[in-house]
Amino acid sequence: MPTPEELERIKLGPQNPQQRVWWDRYSHARLQQWRQVCDEQADACTALIKRGRPSDMYDQVEARAQAEGGVFQAFFDSCNDVPGWVDFDVLEEGSRVFKRYAPLQGLVLLCSSLVEGYAYNKPSQVLVATGRLQKDVTRRIYETGQLLHNMVGTGNIAPGSIGHRTLMEVRLTHSSVRQFLWNSGKWDVEKYDQPINQEDMAGTVMEFDFMVARGIGRLGVNLSHEEKSLMQYFWRYAGYVLGVKEALLPAGLEEQEMLALQLSPHLYSPSPDSEKLAKALLRDMAGEPPFYLSEGLLVAFSEYLVGPLVAKDINLHASPADRVKVKLIREAIRVAAKGRAFAPQALQKLLEKGNHNMRRKNIFDGLGGDPTRFAFRSLA
Repeated sequence: MPTPEELERIKLGPQNPQQRVWWDRYSHARLQQWRQVCDEQADACTALIKRGRPSDMYDQVEARAQAEGGVFQAFFDSCNDVPGWVDFDVLEEGSRVFKRYAPLQGLVLLCSSLVEGYAYNKPSQVLVATGRLQKDVTRRIYETGQLLHNMVGTGNIAPGSIGHRTLMEVRLTHSSVRQFLWNSGKWDVEKYDQPINQEDMAGTVMEFDFMVARGIGRLGVNLSHEEKSLMQYFWRYAGYVLGVKEALLPAGLEEQEMLALQLSPHLYSPSPDSEKLAKALLRDMAGEPPFYLSEGLLVAFSEYLVGPLVAKDINLHASPADRVKVKLIREAIRVAAKGRAFAPQALQKLLEKGNHNMRRKNIFDGLGGDPTRFAFRSLA
């Protein structure tokens, strides 16, 4: 659901000819068409392989690409094809922004992006249909953390890097879930459209860049235009590797805003499942690293970050005492962010490295400390 400010912005509509082009490109009618499109390259592969862990499926596709070529090689070609607009030096700068704000990124994803995403009823039905409504919640969060951590490791998401491979593993996972739902008889295409379709995937990208930037700002950090642009650019290419069509990957912040203003009201439709998913997430992550926050505080952060409209719709209400604590923590974040802005580059890079190492330890411990049992092959 758009924030009250964004609702007012939607009423205004496009403000110049270029915005009108984007507004039409992402109209509800066009977005609805994208709900019938999935990922033909990945789906052609997963229809022919054994479903398993992401790393195992990747190994199967790689082996068959070498032995047979065909759809398996076509999948690798689609992932390794680098669009002309990609600049790997800019991607490296984008990875630095995410490492710089890694703790806040994690808090926003947990308490805002995922919770608001659960209020998008059609995409969230995938979790319901696969039986993961309230199952393995903590592990799913740490696996998401592993993806984000790997994406900003050495080589970030350039072809051949750990981050790039992890994105490919996620892409195959999404496709295998589609195959499962198509074959299970549990998915109602007429009611929910295609599972994990192009609009759903574009919405996921928005959760990781647009909503994260918005949430970090709400926590008291004044992100620069350059930082926001780098975050959006980084996830534009990540989305491409994940199989999102370029037509749904905005080229800049202004275009991204037009997509966000159209996509959110198109998908927003909270249900009782939305409340169950959100509350299971916050309950199971209470006391977990890296924040070690109580369930009450997580609810208070979520209530604040998603805004009063969403919080009301999914029955998320914090206690007055926890709301006061969130206010105090936000003020501490604001002061710390102002101080960081004046830190020399050498110290900035040291802090980024420290954030990266801390997240690695948290993920390693959170996933049980046994790499042979991790869903993704590597931990950067």
